[in-house]
Amino acid sequence: MPDNLFETRQRINAAAQTRKITRTMELVASSRLQRAKQQLAAFAPALRHLSEAAACLPEAYFTPDPDRPKRRALLVFAGAKGLSGAYSPALLRFAAEHTKGAVLFAAGSAAAAEYPDAYLTFGDDAPSPAFAQALFNAAEAPYKSGEVSEVWLVYTEGYTPVIKRLLPLPAPESPHAAGQLILEPSPKALYSTLFAFYTRALLYEAHLQAYTAEQVARVSAMDHATRNAEDIINELQAEYNRIRQASITQEIIMVSGAANAIGED
Repeated sequence: MPDNLFETRQRINAAAQTRKITRTMELVASSRLQRAKQQLAAFAPALRHLSEAAACLPEAYFTPDPDRPKRRALLVFAGAKGLSGAYSPALLRFAAEHTKGAVLFAAGSAAAAEYPDAYLTFGDDAPSPAFAQALFNAAEAPYKSGEVSEVWLVYTEGYTPVIKRLLPLPAPESPHAAGQLILEPSPKALYSTLFAFYTRALLYEAHLQAYTAEQVARVSAMDHATRNAEDIINELQAEYNRIRQASITQEIIMVSGAANAIGED
């Protein structure tokens, strides 16, 4: 009995330590989630205005070049490995439907592990304009060289994996006739600058969406893990109490038996 008591107590301590870890990770993910939501809300007006301005770009910015090979590049945002439930597996299953023959770029350690032969891989960096610039520079390289005709982004928006085109630019919702605008200092200078800002904004927004979805999944996964640890602790505590009561009862029986034997003598 004492051995069982010791073993059960050790298991209770281990489960309690696990609960402490998962609870801490849940709080960290929750903090990151709130920060990501704030970034998304703050960035939404800028992206909307850039989208409206980009609608004045010439049609060539939105139309694939027919002379390029019919091949596309995919930039897959799959987040960090582990501890986020079904987030990464679901996104990678969705991406598998589009990866055949594509040039792959992996953003996040989960994507890097899934695509060891990717054209280029990136770490688990948090969203930032600088990181969006690095991602764009990498994804644009095979597009500028003519190796691919399109560049697409694969990420999770809300709870749903999505695929959206980055290059050429997605068709504007409300196109404007560029000839009706007065452009300073020159159309060529404005177009290239606007294109640069808009493409990086689209990448930054996609990464923010993916990062937010990942933190939602991680908060949920760590909450479930914490609850499971609490259930295990309650079960083990009940088992510990039963073993302890049985041990006490056995000791009382042994004492009573010894007292009866002495009394008979």
